[in-house]
Amino acid sequence: MAIDILFQRLHVLHGAFLFKRFSMFRSLLTLIFLIGGYTNVSAQEELYTSAQEWPVKISDGWFTARTISFGQYATSSRKNGIADAAAVSFIKDPLNPFNIRVSGRDENILIQVIQATHVAFSEHSLPSFLDNMPATAVFSYILINGTKNEPLKRWEIILKDVNYLELNENKPAGILQSADNEVRITAHNRFGTKNSYENICYEFHIRRQVVAAVVTGARPRVWMSAEMEGKSLQPVLVAAIGALLVR
Repeated sequence: MAIDILFQRLHVLHGAFLFKRFSMFRSLLTLIFLIGGYTNVSAQEELYTSAQEWPVKISDGWFTARTISFGQYATSSRKNGIADAAAVSFIKDPLNPFNIRVSGRDENILIQVIQATHVAFSEHSLPSFLDNMPATAVFSYILINGTKNEPLKRWEIILKDVNYLELNENKPAGILQSADNEVRITAHNRFGTKNSYENICYEFHIRRQVVAAVVTGARPRVWMSAEMEGKSLQPVLVAAIGALLVR
């Protein structure tokens, strides 16, 4: 009898020990998720400061074409058509093509904007959220010519349409990439109303850091991380922002 009681108590103690270990493990997981979420929010909040927001002005007079200035840069007016057909020859059936230039601080960057169906990008290496889209899905393709310091290096944006549920969660919307670099693009509606397409904001991510953002639409806003100052990526981000503002 005493032996049976002893085994029962040992069994209870063993169960309590396992429960305690499980509780500690669950608490650790919760802490990890909280830290991860906090890190993501902090990375965003670090960008959205008045010091890093650039002034935006839309010029759209009776006798002048529409242009947009932001910070020390400005877009040209839109010109319909493709400016450099050879560079986008892989797109056989381009939709709504136009081109602009973004200039400022000794830069004068040609940007071509085209819409094309997913099937046109069959030779591209795409992230899964783009690659898993239907073949008939329409992407926006933005080709950015070389900058002053890297005249031969071209960048491209491939962007999908996002729905309001994806905007609520700041889900991936596209990529900005060159032959050897990649910047993730997400989109959210936090400057508008939840479950809406109001004030869509595109964010540019390098690893866990949000380095630039642009709100498109009638009331555009632009932020650029101070850490990008003087770096070769900054004029590329500027060109990408200019294209999204005019698109």
